[in-house]
Amino acid sequence: MKNRPGSSLALKRRISILPEKSTRLSTVLKEFLNFLEKEHLLGQDSRTLLAVSGGVDSAVMGYLFREAGLEFGVAHCNFQLRGEASEEDERFVSALAERWKAPFFSQRFDTQGYAREQGVSIQVAARELRYAWLEEARKKNGFTHIATAHHLNDSIETLIFNLTKGCGIRGLHGIPVKNGHVVRPLLFASREQLEQYAKEKGASYRKDHTNQEFKYQRNKIRHQVIPVLKEINPAFEQTMAENITHFRQLEHLLDWAMRHIAQETILSYSSPFRLSIKELESFGPVLPTVLFELLSPYGFNSSQARQLARSLRSTGAFFIAPGYRLLVEREELVVEEISARPGSKEYQLSPETRTIKVPGGKLEARLVNGKPPAFPDTSWEVYLDADALEFPLTLRHWKTGDVFQPLGMKGSHQKLQDFFNNNKVSRFEKEKIWILEDAGGRICWILGHRIDERFKVKPSTRHYWALNFIKM
Repeated sequence: MKNRPGSSLALKRRISILPEKSTRLSTVLKEFLNFLEKEHLLGQDSRTLLAVSGGVDSAVMGYLFREAGLEFGVAHCNFQLRGEASEEDERFVSALAERWKAPFFSQRFDTQGYAREQGVSIQVAARELRYAWLEEARKKNGFTHIATAHHLNDSIETLIFNLTKGCGIRGLHGIPVKNGHVVRPLLFASREQLEQYAKEKGASYRKDHTNQEFKYQRNKIRHQVIPVLKEINPAFEQTMAENITHFRQLEHLLDWAMRHIAQETILSYSSPFRLSIKELESFGPVLPTVLFELLSPYGFNSSQARQLARSLRSTGAFFIAPGYRLLVEREELVVEEISARPGSKEYQLSPETRTIKVPGGKLEARLVNGKPPAFPDTSWEVYLDADALEFPLTLRHWKTGDVFQPLGMKGSHQKLQDFFNNNKVSRFEKEKIWILEDAGGRICWILGHRIDERFKVKPSTRHYWALNFIKM
C-alpha cells in the first residue's frame, strides 16, 4: 500500500533518516508519532482542529503537527476573563496560525454571564463553552478530529484530584486519550519535556498568570502537592504514567467482568430495569462495587450502592436518583423512570363511548345480549353483568382505603392494599394498575387481576359488557 506523506508510517521513516546526533526535537517528535500510532489517534485522511490557547502546551502541539506534516487548523477560545491579556492571546494565536499557514478560527464568549445563567463555576462554564464551540467548528469546517494539548502532568493532576474527592477505578485513569472526536496527542509528554522542547525550538508562547493562583484547586495540586511527591520519588511522572497504564488495564478488566456479571444478574433491560437479588447475593464483599457499576448509569451513587447492598433483602426499601427510582422487591431490584409514573387523571366510559385511551393502553367495551358461550382466558378481558353496572364507568388508579369484593370470596370485602400484598404486587406495579369503578363508587374490576363478585355473569344474566384492555 502506498504511504501518503502525512501517514504515521511515512513520517516515522522520514524521522529515521535524521542525523545520529539527534536533537530533543527529533526525540519528542518520534515519541509524538509513536504515540499517535500506538493509540490509533489519527488516520491518513485526518484533518485536525487544534485547540490553541497560546500557552506553551498548545503552542508545542502546533509546532509538532507542523513538523510532522499533518494537516491541521487552529481554533482559539477568547473567554474574555483577563481583560487586555485575553485580547493579546487571541492576536498571538492568530499570528501563530498565519506563521504555520494553517486556517484560523476564533470565538469570544461571555463566560461570566454563562456561568451566572447556568449556576456553574467559571471553570465549568469555560469547559462547556469551549467543547461545544470546538465541535461546532469541527463539523462546519470539515475537520475529522479536535486535539487538545493536555499532557501527562494534567492527567496526573486529574488523578490526584479525583482520588482526593473520592472515586472508583474509573476515576484513576487520568485524562482519556480520546473521547469521541476529541484526541489528546500530548499525553505521552511531561510539562518539563514540552517546556524544554519549546526552549530548544525557540518557540514563542504566552504565559497565563492565573496558572500560579492558589485559589484554583488544581493549581494547589500542581504547585504544592506534586513537588513534595517528587521529593519522595524524583521519577514521579514516569511512575504515575505507569500507574495510569495499570489503572486503565484494570478498568478494561472490570468492563470485561461486568459484561459477564450483567448476563447473570439482569433480568430485563427494558423499563423497568430488573436485577436478580439471588444472583447479586453471590458477590459477597464486592457487592457494593457490582451494584454501583450496574446502577450508576441510572444516576445512583456509590453511597446508595453500599446502603442497597445492606438492604438487599429488605423488601420495600426505596431509593431515589435524578430521574429514576429503585425498589427492592422479594426477588428483584426494580428500576424505573420517575417520569413514567402515571398521573391521577381519571377517564370515563359511557354506553355511547365504547373506547377510551389511557397511558399504557386502551379500554374497549361492547354490549352483548345473552350469556357468553365461554369466558376469556386472560385477566385483561372480562365479562360483567350489564344490569349490575351503573354508568358512567370510571377508569382510575388505586387510592388508599379502596375496598372491593374479590371474585371467589363469596362477598367478603378486602382492602386493595391487602389484595396487592397477597398477590405480591410491587409498589411500582400497583401505582400503574387501573381500577374500573361504576357510578355508584363500586370497584368492578382490577385490570389484569380480578373482577368484583357483585358484577360477575350469573345464571340470571340477560346481557353483559365485554371489556378488553389492550396494552400499548
